[in-house]
Amino acid sequence: MTQIPAGWYPDPDPDVSPENRGQRYWDGATWTEHVQPPPVAYPQDTAPAAPYSPMPGYGAMPGYGGAPTAVATTPDGERLAGWWQRVAAYLIDVLVMTPLVFLLAWPWMTDILSAYGDLVDEAIDASRSGGAMPDQADLLGEILVPMLMVTLIGVAVNFVYNVSFLKWRAATPGKMAIGLKVRLRETPGPLSWGTVLLRWLGQNWYGLASGIPILGSVVSLWPVINHLWPLWDDKKQALHDKVAKTNVVRTR
Repeated sequence: MTQIPAGWYPDPDPDVSPENRGQRYWDGATWTEHVQPPPVAYPQDTAPAAPYSPMPGYGAMPGYGGAPTAVATTPDGERLAGWWQRVAAYLIDVLVMTPLVFLLAWPWMTDILSAYGDLVDEAIDASRSGGAMPDQADLLGEILVPMLMVTLIGVAVNFVYNVSFLKWRAATPGKMAIGLKVRLRETPGPLSWGTVLLRWLGQNWYGLASGIPILGSVVSLWPVINHLWPLWDDKKQALHDKVAKTNVVRTR
């Protein structure tokens, strides 16, 4: 049987009278509890002649067209954000957070820059004198702690920024600028602390390991896959949205 695409269709509930029949949301597999009034009420003698394609287990209902809504929505009909809108909001947030991280982590960043500068100077001196080149293992030993500190500060800024704004406004400044917000996919309303924390952890867990040599390169693919996921996901969710059961929706 051909799968019927998700969308709004005439309510198949047999207990609803034809004059009161609205639309019910089909999620692609089953009927949901989300209903809404019909977009247009046609008189019986002027209703469109072609019925919509029948749903599994139900016959065609005359008097209604068959196309589901073209815009991707949550089960209760709220418009989902597009991928480019999400990218734009993310870039705005990065531009806001980056100066804060640089400011707070600057003492350790100067240690890293100094260690690399010393390595270059020693390599130049060794090249000129014909001596042994400096051991890069010594460099890793010098920069390990500063790199961990920079990473932890970046994670802390990211945590405070995202968690506080999502709990307060259900949107970061970047999302507010683009006209987006985060909500539970199935039910609208304020986000709980559990949802906000779970969503942040699903998006940023890799950051705790990114400053560790070798291990950081192993987990570096996570953010790429995570942020690309809505491009092919039928619910337009990133992986961290799936973990927290959320959607990013449009507010305007």
